[in-house]
Amino acid sequence: MLPAVKNSPWLFISLSVLTGLIGSFVYPLMSLFLVQDLDVQPIFIGVYTVSVTVSGLLISQWLGKKADTGVSARKMYIFSVVAMAIGLFIYANAASFWLVLAAGIAFVAVGNAAIPQMLTVSRQWANQTNKVDIAQFNAKLRAAISLAWMAGPAIGFALASALGFFASFYMSAVCALIAAIFAFKFIPDIRANNASLNADKSQTAGWPFWLLTASVTLGSVANTLYSSSMPLYTIRELGFEQYTPGLFMGLVACLEIPVMLLSSRLSRRVSKTTLVAIAYVFAMVFYVGIYFAEQVWQFIGLQFINAIFYGLFAGLTLTLLQQELPQRVGFTSACYSNAIKTGVMLGSTLTGFIGQFLSFRLANLGAFVAIFSALLCLCAFVWLNTKRTRATTAELTLSTQAI
Repeated sequence: MLPAVKNSPWLFISLSVLTGLIGSFVYPLMSLFLVQDLDVQPIFIGVYTVSVTVSGLLISQWLGKKADTGVSARKMYIFSVVAMAIGLFIYANAASFWLVLAAGIAFVAVGNAAIPQMLTVSRQWANQTNKVDIAQFNAKLRAAISLAWMAGPAIGFALASALGFFASFYMSAVCALIAAIFAFKFIPDIRANNASLNADKSQTAGWPFWLLTASVTLGSVANTLYSSSMPLYTIRELGFEQYTPGLFMGLVACLEIPVMLLSSRLSRRVSKTTLVAIAYVFAMVFYVGIYFAEQVWQFIGLQFINAIFYGLFAGLTLTLLQQELPQRVGFTSACYSNAIKTGVMLGSTLTGFIGQFLSFRLANLGAFVAIFSALLCLCAFVWLNTKRTRATTAELTLSTQAI
């Protein structure tokens, strides 16, 4: 490979797109697949999601520790996407919920580590070059995943509608194998350097950090409550065509990309916490709007509001967490990833319970409650941080006067 190509950030952005495509073909339609194709009760959506997510969290944490000790993140990425492909091939041929659950725990959960490992190998490369703006590079990686989600859900639902769910699973499995080959052929094998291995662990995570983590988790819960319930709500309760959920998801993914890329520029003029609070307000408006919407055009119009929410939320919350503990980037990145995954698990579980005993429409009110709680946690984070800053300033003033 030519050195100029080998040292190009576009290699990692391309890998990010491929990694995003793997999940975008499958995750949005899993609830519909379980209920409609496997004919299980909605509560089993929660059983599946909790089992696969918890397994994925444990595996991702274990692989993350391996990367911190110098094991190749590139090799672990390849291992993850190959496992994902195996699980998807089983999904495509399964006729039993329990077989899908077993394959999810054994293989798809391993595949869930693909994005963290992709981000790890990308950050390791960025740390070894002085030609890359880290914040901008991370924003492009996140935007690349959203770019994949712009097309993936629409294609996934279209394939499921025209041919069956197996077609979407096979498409995702092919993307996983292509990603593995791409990583093997083009991504340099970079390991954690000595500075990373001996990173300073003196900083401790206090209440402000955990409140911010809780806010991120609740934001993810709200987003998942909407995205998990929306396909079943729109198709089964509103009677929309089967391709429409993919259309909505693809549209919001397209719209959130420029918001995500602009979020770092906006944060130079307005504080990141203020922008995230604004994002939460937009989300509350969105969920109320979805609750009352009954027409396709109304859902399409509301996706513009959803894009502002998620673009700011995804573009800024990781940076906020890393700023809290700047000497423990690996720890904060893991907390961010786990917060998002925990939110997905809780949101999907709540969707199953709400759909089982009430109506999928009410999941949008649950999303409103979750995002309001996220805003409260963010306000508490700001209050404690302000209090801590004032205390630090007072101590410095007293020290200066004593000298």
